[in-house]
Amino acid sequence: MSPELTVGLLGAGMIAGVHAHAYRDAPGVRLVAVADPVPGKAERLAGEHGAQAVATLEELLALGVDVVDVCTPPTSHADATVAALEAGRHVLCEKPVTRTLAEARRVLAAAEAAPGLLSIGQVARYAPDHRAARDLVEAGEIGTLRMLTHSTTTALPGWSEAGWLADPATSGGPLLDQGVHSFDYAGWVIGSPAVRVHCMAADSAAGPSTYAVATVRYENGAIAHVECSWAHPASRGFRLSAELVGTHGRLAWDADQLMSGVLHRADGASEWWDALGDREFTRELGDFFAACRAGGPPPVPAAEATESLRVALGALESARTGRTVDLTTWEQP
Repeated sequence: MSPELTVGLLGAGMIAGVHAHAYRDAPGVRLVAVADPVPGKAERLAGEHGAQAVATLEELLALGVDVVDVCTPPTSHADATVAALEAGRHVLCEKPVTRTLAEARRVLAAAEAAPGLLSIGQVARYAPDHRAARDLVEAGEIGTLRMLTHSTTTALPGWSEAGWLADPATSGGPLLDQGVHSFDYAGWVIGSPAVRVHCMAADSAAGPSTYAVATVRYENGAIAHVECSWAHPASRGFRLSAELVGTHGRLAWDADQLMSGVLHRADGASEWWDALGDREFTRELGDFFAACRAGGPPPVPAAEATESLRVALGALESARTGRTVDLTTWEQP
């Protein structure tokens, strides 16, 4: 591998654009091409970054890129990730690792056999507030962590191609698309396997189970409470709050404290200005590229992301059946 890492970006939607922008702050990394089957999308994003536009993963691989960055809907993650790994490339795959546990097992097997590195885009681990809180827990500043609460609420996102986010079969709804960040962060900070989950969810105009609350028990006795919603007013913007309670202290923060300003329009709409921008994505990608150069380990192993997926899917199952799901034995139907 040359000192320069070349990247092929699979997908040209919103998150792909964020990744492409973050490459600019990654020394020795060059975006070679963007692939998207929707006419015009790859051309627009590639043109902004001096890259080539192609239509398929096969064309990306034919260009000999070192890294494939998978930024497509989760139902396509498994096939794309496995193909890129089998072609000998490093792979960064956006969260969730896959849409199903069966697909995740395919990806895990491919990653184990492949020479390249696979990391999953669980970017909440890189948000400055989330990382600082985890470091304080690790340092014992609040004693033994016993409870973690994580809430993310917003309106139904409107940026997905042909509205795939609104299709639960593709996105998994907020419990998977949005909640997987919370489940991953909780598991990462608590540092113990999740053993059971109970979830209640309500339907809304945004779709089925678009307001949900889940409680997770971990092997070490800690609990996590996760709230997520696509049913909140659009004018309120995206809101995040978190609380970590230990035997000797408490940490808490919310996203409003991180906003640099808000514009309230005469028509009732509001526009929030995020002071953080894409800082966490820059850190996430920087960590991944450094790991590629060092030969590993991956910053977010696929096995850890699979456990986060299991909790999110278990929460969906609990919401559907009204029963607590034993994560030590449960398998997705």
